Amino acid sequence: MISFDTTSLIKAIIALILSVTVMLVWGQQRRLLPVLNANERATRWLAFLALRLMPFAIIYLILDQAPRSDVQFFYERAVPALQGKLVYRDFLSYHAPLFTYITVLPLFIWNNARVIILMMAVIEFVIANATFRFVQANTPDALLRFVIYYLMPLPFVAMVLSSEEDVWMWGFGLITLALPTSLNDRRFAFLTGLIWGVGMLTIKFMLIVLLIPLFFLIRERFYYLLGLLVIGIPTLLILYGLMGTAFLMPIQHTSNAMAPNLVSVLRPILGSLFGQVSLTSLNWVGLVSTIGIGSLVAWKFRSLGYRQAFPLVFCFVFGLFMVLLPSAPGYYLFTQEIVLVFVVLANARTHWWRFSVLNFLLVIQPILMIVYANNVLYTNLSMLVNPIYGLDYVVQIIELALLIWLVMLTYKKLKVVGE
Repeated sequence: MISFDTTSLIKAIIALILSVTVMLVWGQQRRLLPVLNANERATRWLAFLALRLMPFAIIYLILDQAPRSDVQFFYERAVPALQGKLVYRDFLSYHAPLFTYITVLPLFIWNNARVIILMMAVIEFVIANATFRFVQANTPDALLRFVIYYLMPLPFVAMVLSSEEDVWMWGFGLITLALPTSLNDRRFAFLTGLIWGVGMLTIKFMLIVLLIPLFFLIRERFYYLLGLLVIGIPTLLILYGLMGTAFLMPIQHTSNAMAPNLVSVLRPILGSLFGQVSLTSLNWVGLVSTIGIGSLVAWKFRSLGYRQAFPLVFCFVFGLFMVLLPSAPGYYLFTQEIVLVFVVLANARTHWWRFSVLNFLLVIQPILMIVYANNVLYTNLSMLVNPIYGLDYVVQIIELALLIWLVMLTYKKLKVVGE
């Protein structure tokens, strides 16, 4: 019999309640939308207070729980940065160089790991509001989607419990979309390159999987590349001068197999084949494939222009990234979740039902894999006789199928917009 620990059980129950609530809210949209629209500003603030600040207060202030997961990791890096130490050279980091120094800023107010969660929640709220404004004119149910985004289990867990920063990538995308339409193509391309160059320095070098396909989407490619180089070349020279090759540390973060993805699902079936190839090699294959396919799609739909195609290309590339890279964890859906909710998912019950199920499974699957399956690699089918292993593997198959569905859905939407 499986003995469930209290934390995992509570997390699973919260995820289930939120998933069910999403479907109930969507089912009552005709009744709710007039009420929500009549109180637009209050609705957005209430969603933030009820689903981010109140859970924070209950978990970390009333129950006095210690931050876990990436929050503690961020704090342990922010403290030496606060002391004037140098990232990569003096302490470990898998993020871009500016990220750690940004997490230092709230420590001047409250030197505690909890304050990083608050900072992340505020930034997420800013990005969610900006996304709402971006789609509002062409999306009658934009406010309902705003509420549903805040109800989704994965963003809730990623923000309140793990304080993930991946939504920042979409935030930088919004900045490029907010550039004045009066700009000519060359100035727009150059400024877009500058913005994404700053993004590379701020979040993760993982952004490269998006920036290369964008080269094929933007009309004035040379000026886009020039904008990237204006930021990139001085940065590389400074980093190399300060710490030598230590700044390559984030690139080395490919040693852990994650799930769900194509490799995690196929490994028990093709175990002998995967056993002959290192995880790093598989990651490079997935990375090159993601960039290659993403670039082809961006090139195919380049006639739509950056502003119209970018949100969909963004989702397509990061969806493909999750499917193809064996080191891509399920919570990476958080990178594109806000765009999926506001832009990609249609007004169809099946879309929201599938997406809610995926969100729920992406919350509980890491619990199964890490807590109960001890993060074991399934190298052959006989291992799946173990009930925990078998359950984890079945969940991964469902998750992978739903991720592939999202990639296909995004591509189909690109085709519809193109037509």
